[in-house]
Amino acid sequence: MKIRVKVKHLVIAVVGILTFIPLLMTFIIPNLELYLAEKKIISGKVEDKQEILELLSTTSIDKKWEIIQQYMIDDGYTGKFDIYISPSMTSWGDLESKVMDFSWEEKLPFIIDFVENGPLNENLVTAAKTLAFYYERIGEVEKAKSTLYQASTRLTSNNYSYDREELLIERIRIAKNHGQWEEANQYSQDMEKNFKTLQLDSIAQLAQLKAEMFLQQGDIKEAYQEVTKAIKQYEEDYKIEREKWSDIDDEPTLENYPYYQRLKSLEQTLSVLKARGGVGNVVKISGRVIKSDGTPLKNIGVFLKEESDNIHAIRPDEKYQTLTDNDGYYEFKGVIPNNYQLAIGVHYDQISGWTWVTDMYDTVAIDGSKDDVTYDITLQKLIAIKTPVNEEELVDNTVHFEWEEVEGASYYELGFGYEIDGGWIGTGSISNIKESQADIPVEDIYNLQGGVAFGDTDIVSPKSLLAYTHPENRYYWKVAAYDENGKIITKSDGALLDDQSYGNLPFFYLKQRELTTTDQLLIDGKIQEALNGYKENYKQNPDDLHSLRMIIRLIGIEEDHIHDRDELAISYMEDLAMKAPSPFNIHEVFLYYFNQRDWELFHKWFELYRKQVDILDEYDQSLYATVLMMQGLHREASSQFAEAMSKQGDNRYVGYWLANELYLNGDFNHALEIAIAYPQYGYGEIVPNWVHLVSKMAEESKQSKAYHQEMREILTLYFANQEEELAKWQSETEFTNLKKFINALDDVN
Repeated sequence: MKIRVKVKHLVIAVVGILTFIPLLMTFIIPNLELYLAEKKIISGKVEDKQEILELLSTTSIDKKWEIIQQYMIDDGYTGKFDIYISPSMTSWGDLESKVMDFSWEEKLPFIIDFVENGPLNENLVTAAKTLAFYYERIGEVEKAKSTLYQASTRLTSNNYSYDREELLIERIRIAKNHGQWEEANQYSQDMEKNFKTLQLDSIAQLAQLKAEMFLQQGDIKEAYQEVTKAIKQYEEDYKIEREKWSDIDDEPTLENYPYYQRLKSLEQTLSVLKARGGVGNVVKISGRVIKSDGTPLKNIGVFLKEESDNIHAIRPDEKYQTLTDNDGYYEFKGVIPNNYQLAIGVHYDQISGWTWVTDMYDTVAIDGSKDDVTYDITLQKLIAIKTPVNEEELVDNTVHFEWEEVEGASYYELGFGYEIDGGWIGTGSISNIKESQADIPVEDIYNLQGGVAFGDTDIVSPKSLLAYTHPENRYYWKVAAYDENGKIITKSDGALLDDQSYGNLPFFYLKQRELTTTDQLLIDGKIQEALNGYKENYKQNPDDLHSLRMIIRLIGIEEDHIHDRDELAISYMEDLAMKAPSPFNIHEVFLYYFNQRDWELFHKWFELYRKQVDILDEYDQSLYATVLMMQGLHREASSQFAEAMSKQGDNRYVGYWLANELYLNGDFNHALEIAIAYPQYGYGEIVPNWVHLVSKMAEESKQSKAYHQEMREILTLYFANQEEELAKWQSETEFTNLKKFINALDDVN
């Protein structure tokens, strides 16, 4: 039987599944003979690169083009990598789909041949852009532009108008990136003159390139006008096209059009630059990718992704992508101001035994105040683990963990996961370990949360609900080292492909307990009977922590009680937090009272939590600041918000900080400085544009002398959660931007 799981309680598990994907690659790949797999082409019968090269000189013309396309062109101009790593996401390739990796020297003559003589189709576009990338990378810019133009002249048929436009737009992009603005403008005018009807996406790309050129020349006003005009045209043309699709059920929305989304992103960027006073140069971002021992890494893929687009994996058409040179250097030119994250693409043999340690909030913030930005990437050696390893069965009430000492480490953090239904669920962690070994009470591991059986969307196996208390579950551990400032130095989980790494696999079993009859009811899918059994066990024995944990995970499973789950569970949650006062258990309790707006009980449990942790992270301190604000302690809240946002995080509570500051002093310039300095990161979610909202409010405030007074009164209602009064005000007010700001506060969470 499967049990549905409430989404809010699956957050940790979902993150864990993503986190533990590398585990499969780390410890299963060696046993699949990686190096042999690297030499094979699964989709064909050829055995290695030499055989492919020989085949290219002997096979038929049609087969030759097919081979060049498949092995040298299809993966885009930077190629396909086994692993893509960014602060917010890591994706691992499938061995079965691994493609042969040809060097530039090997594939260059074949790509040239394809561009000059290959078949007329979309593959010609990829080949020409790949060849242009190569020429631009070695400094032959004119040759790069000429390659694109010559390839476009081969696509004269109307059937290839979009492909031809794509090549000519790429030529404009190269000219722009190298400061050849007159030439780029001429190319643009030629396109608009020679093409009777440009594709909608081509119009959007041309507008963006024009805006970027205005920006490069310091004219933000013209850039903004160009973008807003293009957005309006795109929306109008989309509306016309949409009418043609009236009989289609799944008609695409504007969110499905990447070039439209890029225009909207640029519009937001330009609005921020306008708010800053019109300063915003395009910049060059460069750096070096090396190992911590100084070894440079060549032919590493480097990608620059907008922060708002980081939910997506690396794609062949990324706007900013390049390769490191022989000394590990990379460079991006013509980067417009925005918040970005760097990502790298590597092959297994390039990263074996090493890792790029980064925080999910690591951001390259380009504000346009500098011409050049340097961002280096250094891979660190993986931590070697010592015990427990190799599926050791543990029976003592304390588990001894030991690993290699890391130079400069102030403390370590242990992470855990367990195997379930062919996958892995990563859960909580145990932190603030000062030495390179630790004796952890098994009860602390039992307390780590597993799946929770509530809700009506996702499902989870009952076995996972027992988590670390199930003696047949196989467990996994990892360790990370942090410096005195709380920044990660290195960790133990990553790709290990050499023979020496096969010895210690971080698997173990906990055999301290046996399954009870109530546990077996749960495994058999008799959920309500199991819940009743755990309640009776706990009633008979108040020291039965296992039953208490399971009550919390199962309570509210009845359909009629799903929405009352937190209320039903809170007394048990408090019992567990008192009897097993781990940070996680206490955190669950004060978070409940935060959501209930019970500030007295929030403070009681929050103070207990503070005694458990050395340093509050940005999220928890922002919660505390929010409570102070809601209680009317605005100056204390201001100080707490400022301290919280100075820590690395996603700034999800910056909207509340802005509301608090506007209530305190009504200074829009001060609020604008905060919004600019601490942008909210959504990682794929749509987040409020606080800079835009504050800017619009500042403009609106000039319309009325009573604006600041009304803003303060409405914020007072908001802090006091006076929903009826707020709704009445929203239906009557003429201050539309103030209303938008108040509505945006509801998205803070």
